[in-house]
Amino acid sequence: MNQVKYWAQRITGIIIAILNLLWTSHWIWLFYGYHFTNIFWFFMYPNWVLVLNIVIGLIGVYIGLKLIRNKMSVLTALIIDIPVFLLGLIVSHYVPI
Repeated sequence: MNQVKYWAQRITGIIIAILNLLWTSHWIWLFYGYHFTNIFWFFMYPNWVLVLNIVIGLIGVYIGLKLIRNKMSVLTALIIDIPVFLLGLIVSHYVPI
């Protein structure tokens, strides 16, 4: 049973880390696209929304890595990561409007 818990914790950590890496890379690309390309954007997020979502993604990657290294339990990681991720979704979709 201990082996199953070990692998479940590692797989959950990998999934959390990958999702947050994708989240972070998306917001980094938007930040780069807004400031260093000549693309005319129909809608642009404010800089504070971009930076906040990048920080949220980095926090999630850190949580995923701690989970992979068995420094945190799955329940604690999910209790921290899900509300932070939802905060990023709410800020990015409702606050700029």
